[in-house]
Formats: sequence, structure tokens, C-alpha cells
Amino acid sequence: MKAARILVAAVVSASVAACGTPVVGVPVPVAAPPAPTTSTAVIAVPAAPQTVYVQQPPAYVAPADTAEARTVIAYYDAINRRDFATAWSLGGSRIAGGGGFAKYADGFATTAWDTVTVTGVRGSTVSVVLSAVQTDGSTRTFSGTYTVSGGILAGSHMTRTK
Repeated sequence: MKAARILVAAVVSASVAACGTPVVGVPVPVAAPPAPTTSTAVIAVPAAPQTVYVQQPPAYVAPADTAEARTVIAYYDAINRRDFATAWSLGGSRIAGGGGFAKYADGFATTAWDTVTVTGVRGSTVSVVLSAVQTDGSTRTFSGTYTVSGGILAGSHMTRTK
């Protein structure tokens, strides 16, 4: 019975479509008009030449997972986050060389980010290679050691290599 109703509705719909005369009481399917299509294009507009600094995330590489290595990494992580108060409390105050906190923090004004690689740990001494990318895009490279005591930097001996 249901199949017969569907068949009748299909025949009536086909008849209506063929002759164009609507039949009262029989639903006639109506096709919706096609949706308009749009497209967008991005056109590059040349800008005046300029130096653009793009910050890259710092990388930390540690051959041994020790508390001493984690302290050095945490120190540079704080510097990269511009959290100089934390860096100061992690031993920056001991290795700053005088001048107080403001001078210490100002010393990083031209440093965009640091990448520190821990190359070895022997007791409380952590050997590192440091690449300090400057805001002008240049890189300063250092190598040396940090002495860690009680979870903070107690001393450092770093030499600029490039």
C-alpha cells in the first residue's frame, strides 16, 4: 500500500513537471536554486624593504637529566620568557657581576632569545654552549660552565667564542 502511494506521487509529480499544471493536494518537490558561489583571492602588495625579526622558539638539549642541568635550563627559560625576576632568583644575582637587578635585566635588552645546549654534567658543574640571538638578527656564541648549588647558580665561567 505504501509503495503504491509513493508510485502515485511520483507519477503525479512527473505529470506536473511534464505539463506545468499544478495538481491541488499533491506535494510537488521544488528544487532549491543553486547557492551562489564566491571566491576570494589574496593579492600581495609589495611593501617597502625592511628588516623583520622573527622570533624562533628556544631549544634546550640536555644529555643527562640531572637537577643541575635542569637548573641551568630553567634559568635560560626564565630569560627567554623575559621573567628576569625568576632568572635573578635562580642565581642571576650571583653571576651578574654587580650593578643590581635593573642593570642585570637591562643587559638582556638586545637579546632576542637564547638557545642553551648542556654538553655535560660533572657533579655540580654543568658545561654548556650558548647561542644568544640578538634583536638585530646576529648571534653571539659562548661556551663554559655553571656551578649549581642548592638548586641555584652559584657561579659561572663563560667565554665568548663567536
